[in-house]
Amino acid sequence: MVQKQENDKIKIPGYFNKILLHEIFMTGLFVQLLIRLVICGTLWTWVLIYTAVLMIYIGFIHQGIITMSPLINRLRLITNMIIMNIAFTSIKYVIPALGKTPQDNRLMMIDQFIVGSDLSLWVQRFYSKPLTEIMSIGYMLFILFLFLTFILYSFRADLNKLSRFCLGLFILYGIGISGYSVVPAQGPYIFLADEYSRPLEGYLFTELNRLMVAFGSSAYDVFPSLHVGVGLFLLMFYRRYDRPFFSCYLLPFVLLVMSTIYLRYHYVIDLVCGVMLSLACFHLGDYVFKKISDESRDHSISKT
Repeated sequence: MVQKQENDKIKIPGYFNKILLHEIFMTGLFVQLLIRLVICGTLWTWVLIYTAVLMIYIGFIHQGIITMSPLINRLRLITNMIIMNIAFTSIKYVIPALGKTPQDNRLMMIDQFIVGSDLSLWVQRFYSKPLTEIMSIGYMLFILFLFLTFILYSFRADLNKLSRFCLGLFILYGIGISGYSVVPAQGPYIFLADEYSRPLEGYLFTELNRLMVAFGSSAYDVFPSLHVGVGLFLLMFYRRYDRPFFSCYLLPFVLLVMSTIYLRYHYVIDLVCGVMLSLACFHLGDYVFKKISDESRDHSISKT
């Protein structure tokens, strides 16, 4: 009985013997950026970085397929978070090199059509230091939950649960970061800076959040809103597989959505598209995972 339990712990799901859907989307993200840079004949440093990243990523995929090693395939999944952050960071350098200009005016026009004006201008009437502090905390908690969840799942979750998580999440990131490169925008806090009549003032977490955005933003990471999109993905995943996390994250998620407008980071259309993309990627990931699991006859995910 003990031997059987030990074998179950190291069992590798059969779907690892093929390329997974999120790997196609993440590869596509890098390939389209790479091709566009080569065509423009510029920023060769990032061309080399993208090429190296693709070679390493494809290498992990290949080794995972041919070895069917639990360790290598776990690393294969973990690699997605690393290369996603590389792609995200590169956007601030790539957009100017591609000759793209911010599309904030078009996003604001869509907002005016949807809600009549820019909501971040309207909510100024509710500004207060305590409220700004609360909103800043809500905005920052998204990053905390995302990375703590990924670290926890990377080292503690079984391969089925980690695979299901990565499948939807990195389809979402692959499409979302590609969106940044197609419709770059800087956000209301820059585009409408002269229109605000009241400054955003808070306390410690307001300043920490301001520093986090200043140093962690890719400068053109507005459309679609991946804070809202990935935040909703986490909420849906927690609800299905980690109910204690769901209970802890529900209020921070509500604050996150409100803070994207209150703190002047996003337009309404960014949020709408982020939600739609999140729903599509979560359910697509769910469908694909069940399909490949049924084919490999191994579809159990541990719940906590």
